[in-house]
Amino acid sequence: MIDLRPARPADYAFAFALYLETIKPYASAWTIWVDEEQEILFSDLWRPDHTRVIVVDGKDVGWVEIRQTGDEIFLKQLYVAPAYQGRGIGTHVVQRLLDDWAETAASMALFVLKNNPAVRFYKRHGFKVVRQTHTTFVMRRAITEEPCTLLPERRKGSVLSYAAS
Repeated sequence: MIDLRPARPADYAFAFALYLETIKPYASAWTIWVDEEQEILFSDLWRPDHTRVIVVDGKDVGWVEIRQTGDEIFLKQLYVAPAYQGRGIGTHVVQRLLDDWAETAASMALFVLKNNPAVRFYKRHGFKVVRQTHTTFVMRRAITEEPCTLLPERRKGSVLSYAAS
């Protein structure tokens, strides 16, 4: 079973370690990566009140941070541990977020590094590149587009609550 639980301040070490493991290989292609500097940046941006930890069969395997700005949801971060990637967990999380925000938002947007394989994941799930920098794609999709493909069975009726920024 895939679930999302509210993040707690105690989840910081887990979230930072997963961030390092998953994003460092791609970000270091664009910048000089210094773990200590990245931890300072990460600690300034870590917002447990906007974050949910992804739990699979009782084990923390990822995390997602999302904020609402007007009628758009901004998917700030989505990380799944490499050992759990390719199992439909990210698809489940994205579809659940789309379902949960269908009544209050018109679109979902995100930033993704151009060299990150997650670009393919987001394109498969209806996101389109709407802008770009030399390192990053800005992607967006309507909340009400066709559901994500390859969606594993999931529990219905759960609603996530997020504080507005």
